Parts: sequence; C-alpha cells; structure tokens
Amino acid sequence: MKNIISLVMIITAVQLLSGVAINQVKPDTLKTRYYRLEGLRVIGESPSETIGTVHTTSLNTASEAGALNVKDAMSDLPGISMTVGAKDESNLRIRGFRKNDVKVLIDGRPLNSGYFGNVNLQNIPVSDIREIQILKGPASSMYGSNTLGGVVNLVTREPSGRKWFKLGMFVKRNNTDHFELSSSHQFDNWNYWLFASRDHTDGFMLSDDFMPSFSENGGARDNASKTQQHLEGKTSFNFTEFHKMTVTAGITFIPEKFLPSSIYETTYRKYKDWLRMEGTVSSDIQFSPDSNLETMLYLDGGQDTYLEYNDPNFHNMSMDSDMIGYTLGFNPRYSMGVLNDSKMTFGYRGESQFSNRKDNGNYPRWTHHSTLLHNAFAQMEWKTSTPLTITGSTGLSYFIKDSDAMSVEFEPSLGMNYEFPTQTSLSFAIGKNTAFPTMRQLFSVENGNIDLKTQYGIKYELSAKQPFLLKGMNGLFSLSAYKNDIRNLIDLYGDTYANIYQVHTRGGEAELEFNPYAWWNMDYSYSYLYYSASHGYQLTESPSNSCDISWSLHFPYHFTASISSQWKDNRYGQDSSLKYHLLESYWVHSLLLDKKIYGVKASLGLENIMDANYQEEFGYPAPGRNFCIGLEREF
Repeated sequence: MKNIISLVMIITAVQLLSGVAINQVKPDTLKTRYYRLEGLRVIGESPSETIGTVHTTSLNTASEAGALNVKDAMSDLPGISMTVGAKDESNLRIRGFRKNDVKVLIDGRPLNSGYFGNVNLQNIPVSDIREIQILKGPASSMYGSNTLGGVVNLVTREPSGRKWFKLGMFVKRNNTDHFELSSSHQFDNWNYWLFASRDHTDGFMLSDDFMPSFSENGGARDNASKTQQHLEGKTSFNFTEFHKMTVTAGITFIPEKFLPSSIYETTYRKYKDWLRMEGTVSSDIQFSPDSNLETMLYLDGGQDTYLEYNDPNFHNMSMDSDMIGYTLGFNPRYSMGVLNDSKMTFGYRGESQFSNRKDNGNYPRWTHHSTLLHNAFAQMEWKTSTPLTITGSTGLSYFIKDSDAMSVEFEPSLGMNYEFPTQTSLSFAIGKNTAFPTMRQLFSVENGNIDLKTQYGIKYELSAKQPFLLKGMNGLFSLSAYKNDIRNLIDLYGDTYANIYQVHTRGGEAELEFNPYAWWNMDYSYSYLYYSASHGYQLTESPSNSCDISWSLHFPYHFTASISSQWKDNRYGQDSSLKYHLLESYWVHSLLLDKKIYGVKASLGLENIMDANYQEEFGYPAPGRNFCIGLEREF
C-alpha cells in the first residue's frame, strides 16, 4: 500500500510541474502507445476497453527489428523475460508469470498451447507482424479464460494497394539464415496475402569465454540444428458494404530438429516430423454505425515425434513418443452503442482441445484426452461527462476435463482511465484472472493430478503516461505499479503436480522516450519485481531488476543506426532434479545499421558485441557474439 501511495504522490508532482508548460505541450510525435485499428479484429483497441494498460511494440520489418521470430522481437521489452528451455522452446514470462499462464493470439485468434501449455514463439516469423500488443495487468473477460499471466496479441499487416511482392533474406553466423517471399495486394472489395519462408540453422555460436563442460566443448552449440518451412495465406472480401469475411490458413513443418541439452547433463534428443497447422474463418457484420457482430471459427493443431537416444550418434533409441493434438474454437461477439458514446459488448468463446499420445513407455497404445471450455462474457465501457472512462467486465467459465466438470469460475474486472487537459493519463485496473490446468498437469502418467483446481489471481495495476516538452524536445514518460495475489498455483511437489503454492508479487516499470533532436530517439526502461511465496517456491528466470536502453539515430540518405543494451539482475533457475541455482547478472549490447540502396533495404548488425557469456536458464548458455546481414525488396 505504501508503494501505491508513493506512486500517486509522484504522479501528482509530475502533473503539477507539467502545468507550468501546459500551453507549450506539442502533440506527441513519438510512436503511438495505444491503437484503434479499423477493419481488423484485434483485441486491445484502447486502455479502457482492455481494462489494464496495453504496451504496444511496432515492427517495420524483420531486418529493422533485428529479429528472425517473435521470441527475438520480445526479448528486450520491460517486464518481459524471454528464455529458451529444455526442448529448445521459448519460455515467456510476464512479471514472473510462466508461459502456460499467458494467452497468445494472432489477430485475436488464440494459438493452441498444446499438451504442455506453451506456444513456442520461436516458430512464428516476425516479417509480417506489424505490432505486438502486450497486456500485463488485469485482463478483460472478453479475452476469455487462461489469462492469469497476461495476454500477447500479434497483429499482422494489412495488404497495400501499391505493392505486390516482397523478397527478404536474413543471415547470421554458423549457417543460420532466413529466406522469405510474399505477395499481397489490396483491391476495391477484397485483398489477399501469401507468405512462404525457410529458416535454417546449424546451431548458434557460444561465447569465447564459455568454459567447456563434460558434455559441451564450446564453439557451435551441440545438437541445435533445424530447418523450418512456413506457408501462410489470408484473404478478406466484402459481400456488401457492411459485411466482411476473412479466411486464413497456415502450416509450419520441421522434418528434423535436434535439441540441445543442459551443459551439465548427457542426453541426446530430437523432434521428427514436427508439424503445426491452423485455419480461421471470421466475419464482421455492421448492423448500424454503432452495432456489429463479429464471429470467428478456428482450428489450430499439429503433431510431432519426440525421440531420445543413449549415444551421441543417435543410433541407440530409448524413447519414441508420438503426439497429436488440436483445438477447435468458436467465438461470436456482439457490440452495441448505448447512452452517450458508451459501448456494451457481450459474447461467448467455446474451445475443445484434444490430445492423443503413444510411446514405448507408459503409453503403449494411443491414449486420448480432451478438455472443453465454455466462456460467456459481458463488458460495458462508460464514457462519463468528464474525461473519466470506466470499463467493467464479467465472465463465467466452465471447464470440463474428460467429461468430468470442474467448478465454474467467475472473472470480474474493473478499469478506470482519466485524461487530464495536459495530456496526462492516469489509469487504474483491478480484476480476477484464471488459468486452468494444462493437459500434462492433469493427465500425465508420471506427474499428473486429475484433481487439480483452477489457478487464479487478483491483479491490481496503476499506471500513468505524461508527454512533456523540454527546451523544444519532445518526450513521453510512462510509469506503472502492480500487485498480484496468486492462489492455487500449480507446480511439481515431489513427483506430482499440486495446487499448494501461493505467490504474491509486486513491482513497477518506468519508461522514458525522449527526442533530443528530430533524428535522435532514445528509450530507457526499468523493471522491478519483488515476490514472496509459500513452501519455499521460487520464481525462476525472473530477475528482480532489469533495464533496457535503446537509441535510434536517423541520418541523411536513408541511413539509420540502432544501439541497444539490456541488463538482467541475478535470478533463479532449476535443473532437471528441480534444485534451484542462482544465475549471475549480465549485460548484452547490440548494434544494427540500416540503409536503403536503390529500393533495397540493407541491414548489418552485431549482436552481443562484448561476447558476454551467460545462461538464459540453468545449463543453457545463450549465443555469443554474432553478426547479422539482411536484404529486403518490395515491388
């Protein structure tokens, strides 16, 4: 409570000081933090409609972001911890919440989190992602359930009426490359977008300071190679002036993917015939200027074969596991205007998740499991006669596991947003968000517990945004404080998943965007996380302190230089026996140069300039110094 009072005092002081220059404040010329995206089904249209504050990161191209996938693009955001885990999958943590507590969507469509409850962001190309919206605090019931840790929405680009094709290439050390080809165009009443890409790596290079272990000699990371193909398409068309329909489909395939093991263990593993596919049909019917019906039917699933061996040549197999799973969902949503510019939205989301598993161990025959989720929601956004906007939502969720029902979960939330005449905004949000057990936590023969309860958390967030003008230089200061009380947290207790843990987290984030000159943008951010937990539980891969610094310098002749530095404090990691280890803090510095030459976008970058040697997770060292070269052409 003292932290909240202190924050309010700071915001009040900033407000009073800003009154001196109230008549001098110019419109904010920095990147927009909140968006209203017309003609596209996207969650997070404004702070009030989403209850909590939305952090938006805009991406122009893969080369400009210096990233090959969504995991890379999110690695330097405040309040975010992004690591690579034991099966070479991305592990996303938002303010300490784990990957299986976070809901990931593309254009508002939930991605299948699979048997293990994780969406691997490394397998999602970033090239045609326009922006990433992140909701860290209380989430509206319109998102559905399983939002305990927050929401990440990936917004794709809309086709242009001026361009037809795009070619791109991006390469790094040790035969790591990305090639893409896309075609898109906007016509009078319809548009299309087709995308194909190929990603390959022989494994990343470790730091020169890496100390070899009995299972990892250094140089190129052992067993970290893969080749991935990705195909995707989308078309939208208007039946009438007020009816729009969109159809999307995509497939990602990896014939063989080797998995790097902990440098403290000797294990040899790989995936074979890894496949993910998705399809969506959505429509938007406009009944009147202030009422419309949106519907979405989606299928998202895949299959893979997981193999373990007893020898480094992958000849003596010890485990052969096949997994097939998919999610079928339906999400209608009706919005209508009420009172004076106020808005009411209500709808339903139903999802059926299926899993089939077979291996040469505990699953000698195909074993089938399913879960069914029903979620009804309603939300009211009330615009008062003052600059205050109040948004309230409520949701009821009903979870069924193998025809055995769990308790009904009630998920209310409330948000308030006030806009001062000086362009300062102050927001407060409170809500209850839940996360149901994953299929592995429920049904695993080795560790499962069919009697698990639903995890839930009461989340609080207070945030402020203040644009300012200092001697002709524009800036934007953002500040947020949060508190989360999580109950029935699920994790391993001995050899079985249990609901015994309670975790209380609180912290804050501050971000300063500043333009000393029109050609020089600076961004500084700092995040703090404090927690207490029962039964000796530790938040892993979640530093108490972290900061990010980025400069963008725009020179004549379309030349841009981007410099970024990232610092992570000490944090805990776990080994395969669930013992905790303290990992050391580290700095990472990167440089990226961009130049347009005769219509070709060329980029040259240097990652981890100081060749820092650090572990993202215990036993899993991060890449050392690396270069990157990118070429892109639109026509």
